[in-house]
Amino acid sequence: MQRTYHLFAGIGTRLDSDLVDRLGAIGIRRRFAKSAAVQFRGTSGDGFWLIMSGAVTLMRFGADGETTIYGVLGPGDLFGELAFFAGIARQVDAVAVEDAELVWINREVSDRLLRDEPGFARVLLASLANQLRLALDRIEADAHRTAAQRIAATLADLASPGEGSVRTTQQQLADLVGVSRVTAGTVLSRLAAAGLIARGYGYIEVPDRRLLQVFAETSGS
Repeated sequence: MQRTYHLFAGIGTRLDSDLVDRLGAIGIRRRFAKSAAVQFRGTSGDGFWLIMSGAVTLMRFGADGETTIYGVLGPGDLFGELAFFAGIARQVDAVAVEDAELVWINREVSDRLLRDEPGFARVLLASLANQLRLALDRIEADAHRTAAQRIAATLADLASPGEGSVRTTQQQLADLVGVSRVTAGTVLSRLAAAGLIARGYGYIEVPDRRLLQVFAETSGS
């Protein structure tokens, strides 16, 4: 049995290339093979991660075998920073979707960045505020949205403003939104026919996030 939600789509803190290079130079690099566990829910939040390459799924494994998917993150994304700065245990499990290289940011490195890199602090504050906004918006909106609207909204949230690309498979997107793979495929075909997305192998191009957002707010079916 699998149970999926998408309250925290867009959960990652996306860094610009200069900050990625900076963290990559001073953090501790680690490699994870496909399907390897990166972190476990309930363990100490004594640091956080930057994804240099590959992709990581954030999820929770239930006692009865169910899985709750929260997000699929890629290069330039941070995760684990919420637990780190709140001083609490990990709230989610993390698993490498494919071979991945990550950078471990411990307290010493974090303190140095907060002291020497004002841009890093601004990115973190903006991201944490945005994650709260997304969670509240989704809780309110999803009770009234169709599957098509939810998929469009999720893709708009996940698309990078600069690149306009979402690294996800049809199955991963279905899990993220909480619909079947067949339903996700039908919706994606509809969005592609309307020119709102372009589908590739392992990714979806989003030419204009605003058009997807309009679709998510106005489409009735």
